[in-house]
Formats: sequence, C-alpha cells, structure tokens
Amino acid sequence: MQQTFHNTKGASDGWTWRLTFAAVLAVAACLRLYHLETPTMWWDEIIVPLTARFPVSYILDFSRHCEMHPPLYHLFIKAVEWAGVSDFALRLPSVLCGLAAIYAAWRYFGRLYDRSVGLVAAAFLAGSAMQVWHVRQVRPYAILTLLFVFSLYFCLRLIRERQNRDLYALLGVNAVLLCLHYFMFQIVFAEGVVLLANWRPRGQGISLRQLVVFCCGTAIVALPVLLVFFLPSQTTLSIFADKATFAAIGRLIVAYAADVLWSHDDTAMRLVIGAIVAVGALAMVRRAPRELAACLMLVAIPALILFLMRKTAYFSPRHFLYMTVVAALFAGQATRFLPRPGLFVPPVALLLAILPAANIFFVHPGAYFGPTSYHHPVFVTDFKPMARELAWRLTPGEVIAASDPGTVNAVSWYLDRFVADNPFRDQKLDAASPDFTLRFFAPFHNWGHLGKTERAFAAAVGSISRTEQVLNAKIYDLPIHREPAPSIAAMPYHLRRRAAFPDFYRQVTAFSDMTVNPYWGGEAIPTRNSRPAVLEYRIDNASGDAPQQLQWIIEYKNEGKGSTMAFSARFDDEPPVPLFTSAGPDGRGLRMVSLVREKPYKALTLRLETVCAPYTARYPGGNLETTAFRDFDLEIVPLGHFDSPVPFAVRESGGLGKIEHSDVNLWRWGLGPQSELAFDLPEAGDYALDLDFANVIPGQTVTIAVNGAVVETFANLPADARVSRRIPVAGRQGHNTIVIAYGDWNHGKTTFAATDVRPMALFIRKLRLLPGS
Repeated sequence: MQQTFHNTKGASDGWTWRLTFAAVLAVAACLRLYHLETPTMWWDEIIVPLTARFPVSYILDFSRHCEMHPPLYHLFIKAVEWAGVSDFALRLPSVLCGLAAIYAAWRYFGRLYDRSVGLVAAAFLAGSAMQVWHVRQVRPYAILTLLFVFSLYFCLRLIRERQNRDLYALLGVNAVLLCLHYFMFQIVFAEGVVLLANWRPRGQGISLRQLVVFCCGTAIVALPVLLVFFLPSQTTLSIFADKATFAAIGRLIVAYAADVLWSHDDTAMRLVIGAIVAVGALAMVRRAPRELAACLMLVAIPALILFLMRKTAYFSPRHFLYMTVVAALFAGQATRFLPRPGLFVPPVALLLAILPAANIFFVHPGAYFGPTSYHHPVFVTDFKPMARELAWRLTPGEVIAASDPGTVNAVSWYLDRFVADNPFRDQKLDAASPDFTLRFFAPFHNWGHLGKTERAFAAAVGSISRTEQVLNAKIYDLPIHREPAPSIAAMPYHLRRRAAFPDFYRQVTAFSDMTVNPYWGGEAIPTRNSRPAVLEYRIDNASGDAPQQLQWIIEYKNEGKGSTMAFSARFDDEPPVPLFTSAGPDGRGLRMVSLVREKPYKALTLRLETVCAPYTARYPGGNLETTAFRDFDLEIVPLGHFDSPVPFAVRESGGLGKIEHSDVNLWRWGLGPQSELAFDLPEAGDYALDLDFANVIPGQTVTIAVNGAVVETFANLPADARVSRRIPVAGRQGHNTIVIAYGDWNHGKTTFAATDVRPMALFIRKLRLLPGS
C-alpha cells in the first residue's frame, strides 16, 4: 500500500524554500571550495593522478595487481587531467559531485517524501564534517555519495511502488558503483537482502521476477569486476590475511559510525545530531516502516559483514561515508514533528547547515584548509611542502639518490610544477667527472635496505660530510671519491661490479637518466619512462696482445611489458658489439654471454641502454623499478679452453656454470643433470668435441650424446679421475645438439659442497668444438 505524506507545498512560499536551499548550497560550496588547492595531497590522493598519467593499459594493470579499487575512478581522473593537473583542478570534480549530491537529496528525497525532508536532508549533508573532509579530495567517495543518493532513492521507491523502471534505474546506478569501489559490493548485497525481505508471493511486494532480474543484473557487472580486477590483485586479497578480534573490529565500527554523525571528538555535537537522526527514524516507524527497515538494513548489513570478517586492514571512516546519506534522510524525516513545516523548516535547515559549518570553519580549520590538513599518521611526508623545500635545496646537475621511489614520485608530482628541471629526474655523470658530493634524500626514518636506523645507515654508507634537515626528512651529503678504471694486468682476469649504494657512484664510468634504488642489494634504475637511460663501465687492457675469451654474467630485471634492455661491448672506438637484448616481461633476470676477441685493444666499455615502458603497473606511483641493472661478473681468459674456433655459433643451452679461475686452475662446472651445446650447420660435416675434465664424485658416470645418439660413456669414475679426450662429432645439416649427462651431482645422491647450492657434477677444464674429426 502506498504511503501518503503531508504536503508542505504552496505557491506563495515557493521562493522561500528555493532561497533557503540556495543558501544551504552556498554554505556547502564555501566549505568545499575554500582553500581547496591549499592542502597537499596525501598518499591515497596523489596515487590517483600519478597512476592516471599513464596509459589506460597501465591503469587497468594497476587495478588488477596493485590497487584496492576498480579502475573507473582512475580512468575518470585521466580524463580530468586533460583540463588541468593542479590540486584545485583535480579536486574540483569531487567538490562538484558533493554539491550535486546535496542537490539530489533536495530534489529526490523531496519528491519521494516532501520538500521538508529534502531540504533538511540537503542541509545535513551540507554541514556534515565527514562529507566536507572527503569530498575535498581526489578520491572516489564524492561520486560514490552522489550515486548512492540515487541508489537509495530508487531502492526505496521500488519497495514502495514496485515499478520495473525503478528496478532498472537501480541496476544502472549500481553498475557504476560496483566499478568505483569494492565496498559497494557489500552495500549492493544489502540492497538485495532488502528486496528479498520485501518479496511477497501474492503481489503485495517485490515480485520473484524482480528479484531474479536484480540478482542477474547485479551479477552481470559484479562477476567481471571480481574476476578481472579483485581476485587477481594480491594487494586486495592481502586485506583478508590478518583478522582482528571481535572486540577490536567492534570498537572500530562504533567509532566510525560516530564519525557519520560528527567527525570530530565533540560529544555534544554528536549527541545533538544523533538525536535529530533518531527522531527522524522514529517518525518513519509509523509512516514508512518498510522504508525505515530498508535503511537500517543498508546500514547494519555491511557493518555486520565487516564485523564477521574481522577485517581492520584498509578499513577506515570513509567506508561509512554512504551512511551520511541515510542519516540525512532520517534527519529530514524529523521535520514531521514540527507543527508548521512551512514556517519552521527553512530556518531549521539553515541552522543545520550553518552551525556545523561555523564549527568546521572556526573550531577545526586546521583539519580542512591548511597546507598539512591531510597529514597521515603512516604516510608522513607532506608532499607539496616537501617539494617547495627541495625546489631550492636541490640543484639541477647534482647527483642525487633517494631511499623511497614512492616518495620521490609523489614529491616529483609537485616539483615538476615548481621547477623547470626536476633534480631527481635529471641525473647524469660524465666519464671525466671528478670526485663529487652525492646527495641522498631520506624521508622520515626511511633509509631503504641500507639500515633500519640512522646509525645503521651511516655504518653502511661510510663517510657523511653533512646532514640537512628538510621538514621531517633529511638530505645526507656523501663524498664520492671516483675510482680509476680497472686494468687487466694479466689473464685470467676477474671483475665484478654491483649497483650497490654508494659504490656504484664510485665505480661506474658514466650514466644518464639513471639512479640507484637502495633495495635488494642495490639496483640502477631509469629516472623516467619512455626515455633511454644509459650506463657505462670502462676497463683498460694492459695484458698484451694475446686473444681473449670474455664471459659476462649479467644480472638484471626487466619485468615491464614493452620495456627494453640492450647490453653491448665496445673495444676502443670501434662500433659496439651486441651482447644481448631483453624485451619485457623477461623472467630470466640472468644472462651468461661469451665473446672472443682476437685483435688487441686498449679499452673495453660495457654499455647498457634501457627504456622503461609505461604499461606494467607498480604501486609507488610509477614503475621505474621494473627495469634495473643489478650487477655483472666478467671473466677474461686466454683462448683454448671454452671457445669454439668453428665458423658458426655454438650456443650453451644450459647446464654449464660460469668460467672461474684460481692461481693454478681454470674451470667451469658441469651442472646436473646435464649440460647441453647446440649449433646449426649449413651442411653436414665432421667435428670434434675437445673435452678435459676432472671427476669429484666417486662412481660418477658421464654420458655424451650427439643428436640423441650416445657416442661416449665414462662409467664408474673414481673421485680423482682426470679425462682428456677428443670425441668425434658427426654434424648434420640443420640443428645439432651435444648433451653431457651426469649420473650424480652436488645435492643429488651425493653432497660434497653443502653450502653451495649449485648442482655441480663435473670439474671441466676444457670444453669446445673443433673443426675436423
């Protein structure tokens, strides 16, 4: 049965109501627009434009693997960035949506009940501290509030009138909400329970068909969002890992529900507002009991789900922001107890907007309008003030590194607007650069993997010439004494270089657009996307004119789709010789490359050129750490051990360790279960495998097969056996393989080197393919 409500409309006082609403909206606009650009964006805000600046594919990948929300809002902000990227421009859409929600409450709650309800509900939202705080940020909650006004309106009207138009409208609004925030899944579920509770088998309530349509229509949107974005995200799923006690989650729910009434610790304000809401709910008991029950279920069911899940991770007051809409509706219903609504409702509405607004403006301005109003207890860097400080403390041309890529990305968002050249991005070191001062930026108590304390950091990096306090961060000046290029005095020769901090800056010859990320032992990463970053290491050769075999073991990281890495070697001023290229995503991370150099040379330069593509997402507002150089290991030996002097390439397909040497030995380990060589021939021919090895495992069996056919077996070898043999290889046209299989290896049936994890099977002194039989 359709409820009827008293009518407060009259032509004579229509303008009074409109002017009152205009005043309410003006109060709301002042609260939301005043110093909108002043507070710095905090982390949850700034991560949105940092992500939105990337291509759409990055945003989708970000939602799938890093983010706690579906991608719709990031895509929306990407469109907004075309109009401007200032704090004001980015926050303005949220403010407009917040004002639109007030207008929607006025129009639609007034239409659903009467204009007294609509006007007071609008006034409640206008002065809501929770609303004001959240709709001034680059977050999806203002849009969520606006859409929830419509969702609640269509849900309540569907209960009352049971019209399909409201069902379809509800599904349409909810489809957008489900793509905005995962918490909406709980609210939409609650709406489903509400409709089920209003189902009547004989046509006095929601029909079975409408229930089925609601469930199917919701599933059409919800299931793809869950399967495509929610379930693949380990970040999202991680929130379910830790469970709080029921007492802890209960206290949080009660505290956040109190914030719905008033966000500040003011018992009097909460009691007054709570009393208004309670009176309105009481008014609905007689006039709209089913709608009251629906509203209470929409509040209670999501809270109950959170309580049963005991999920406190990433649970904050903003998840209850939608409850302000329900509270506003209840506050509007309180007008039913006013004797003359036409006379008393407009001034009551004005007071309900103005008094909280005055409290916000005069008592709590620091929480809304100051430069650090959004200071977070976990993400403690205030990015905009920090950028203003660094803009004059850091000079373009200085060599700078930092401990946290996320903070650098966030601070750089503002630095790029304050200075022409961002000193974090413009990083360069020339080969002729003398000793210099390296400036290391460390946000509050964050030194990366260089130490958990400042003392540990100082012990890790060595000499610190100066420490400069910058707000709650520090800049450390480290004197860097450049090391001369290493020199190959004689063969065999070994050299290792790592991107460890700060040794990288002492040892690298030159770099451009690169910096060191001080995590995982150190990584040299690009400073920009889609722009070549280069580093070079020079090695002088004083070993004479003898031919050399050079073998590099290069550790790198290339996890990003479309990213490229190219390693090359240049002898003197000759054209570079490509060593290998990597196209991301590349899961290997380690390459072994050999090169034979017969001509004499004076200098060797190893060069890396990498481009980090903007497609694969990472959490800290960028993905530059997906492309990194970690270290190289170079062994230079005379020819005649592991080179193959044949007019075609012999590829090592696996199972062979790197070249190593001591004062008396030069060797490689054959690794179990087998080592494999591969080569391609234009035509069949006879060749020989030159093999020299020493056995270390008693009873070892070594089997050599060419193209699948066994050509030699060394069975039951004693531990000290030494074998030197030239084994005939009948090469066939096309692809050929030589496989050396082992009967045992370290950590197999035998363990002879417990601390070495390699499956070492055979101590090989010589392994190469020779022409002729």
